[in-house]
Amino acid sequence: MRADEIENTLRAQSLPIAVPQGEDWVAPAYQGLSIANLASTIAALLGVDLPGALPALPRETWNDWAAGLRRVVLVIMDGLGYPLLRSRLAAGDGEALARVADAGSLIPLTSVFPSTTAAALVSLQTGVAPATHGWLAWEMYLREVGTAANGILLCPIWSRHRDLLLDWGLRPETLIKVPTLASCLGASGIQTAALASRQFEGSGYTQMLYRGMAKYWGHAHASDFWTLLRRILLDTSDQRAFVSAYWSGIDTIGHSYGPDSDYWQAEFRTMCHLLEHEFLARLSPAEREGTALLITADHGQLNVPPDQVIRADDDPVLSGHLLVPVVGESRAAFLHPRPGRADLIREHLTTGFPGRFEVVSSAAAMDSGLFGSPTCDESYSRSGELLVLGRGRTALLRTRPRLPLLGKHGGLSADEMLVPLVATRLEAL
Repeated sequence: MRADEIENTLRAQSLPIAVPQGEDWVAPAYQGLSIANLASTIAALLGVDLPGALPALPRETWNDWAAGLRRVVLVIMDGLGYPLLRSRLAAGDGEALARVADAGSLIPLTSVFPSTTAAALVSLQTGVAPATHGWLAWEMYLREVGTAANGILLCPIWSRHRDLLLDWGLRPETLIKVPTLASCLGASGIQTAALASRQFEGSGYTQMLYRGMAKYWGHAHASDFWTLLRRILLDTSDQRAFVSAYWSGIDTIGHSYGPDSDYWQAEFRTMCHLLEHEFLARLSPAEREGTALLITADHGQLNVPPDQVIRADDDPVLSGHLLVPVVGESRAAFLHPRPGRADLIREHLTTGFPGRFEVVSSAAAMDSGLFGSPTCDESYSRSGELLVLGRGRTALLRTRPRLPLLGKHGGLSADEMLVPLVATRLEAL
């Protein structure tokens, strides 16, 4: 399947919910062309079944990597959207990624919905959609502890005390009720390793996300990210193995300065330089043998100007109708109205901010399959009563942040939803 054909297919999909015409929105392709389908693909490449997971990608997209394969390296570049990647490659940036694509393939996939790290990373590690694993967003109402909480820091939204909810009794290993890819591979005798920030080593979210991983390697910065990844290949050179590596730098720079800013482009070029000179160029033939390299992203980003951000704490009418502060994502907010106030909120957002928001029933969106299927019980409570989608470049936040973030995600725009899959066998490089 050619990349342009896949992109046209993804853009032509009908959204499962009724939305206004004219929005550049892309539905998640859980049926076989989303990042949630990668776990089953990796399992199939390694000869293992992943029970209850979504199907693998179409076989023609990965069949060329399969013969004699014994290791899969999955590199997740947080925030690397497909449209932006294609534009940078066309401009001559990213020679290392272009070389990987030329030796193998570059195709678009969709993210999950919401298009955000908290949900997407869990889907990448379990092979199920957000509705099924229930970890939906950066912020969610968790009825287990009766508070609105941060889904990565595992603390109440009013606190930055990481893992405070664990002190309240939450157990990370029980928060996701579906098997992880690592657990299934490990049960089949396949070595597993995760490479991510040293800052999150041992955190509750890491324990939840990488349940079953045999080893966690913590990196300090970009240079040791690629050096450690090379070290992991050396350590597993005689084994069947799966390595999951996560780099957050592109997302961090995009949030701060905007995607495709000069700063973003510098980060992208730096990442590609290190990929080439600290990883690919230093691998021996033995370290390349039988190894597939898959590079993807959890989501893309959209540049949202500060004057397009609506803040609930600046809107006493909206705040007065809420039982719980605004949670979810700024581009896909979850609202928990006070009893009988849902219609008042809908009217306030659609008439007070005409053309800027689409407000739908969260339960209807969940039942439509927008979050995937099947749906676990917790997904209904965590997604609130109303789902507020930002139209154009609009966002809805709970409060005024200390630092404005220009790059945002979570919504359905093509910039947020389309991500790359760059893949090849390392022997081909």
